[in-house]
Amino acid sequence: MKYAITWTPEALSTFEERIKYLKYIGQKKKTNFKKRVNEYFEIFEEKPPIGNTIPCKLKGVFICLIIKQVSIIYRINIPSKEIQLISFIDNRQNSGYIRKHKS
Repeated sequence: MKYAITWTPEALSTFEERIKYLKYIGQKKKTNFKKRVNEYFEIFEEKPPIGNTIPCKLKGVFICLIIKQVSIIYRINIPSKEIQLISFIDNRQNSGYIRKHKS
């Protein structure tokens, strides 16, 4: 059975912010980012998790590098077969940003 992918409001907002930024630095980066996100979603649906666990070791929460500039934070709920996208982060941000996603 495939995993369902759900977006939090923050994930939607930060995804759009990353798209705007990547569009500003180049159409090729933006296109590559969108392509990579779709590739990861295909993998997520079949066999999560991919990526590394967040350094604060939150159970079921993972971070995955999408492209050099952007990573995704996501949570896996195995019983309900759901992957919840939490946020798309700019990798240049302080790592404290990641720790705030404890909930």
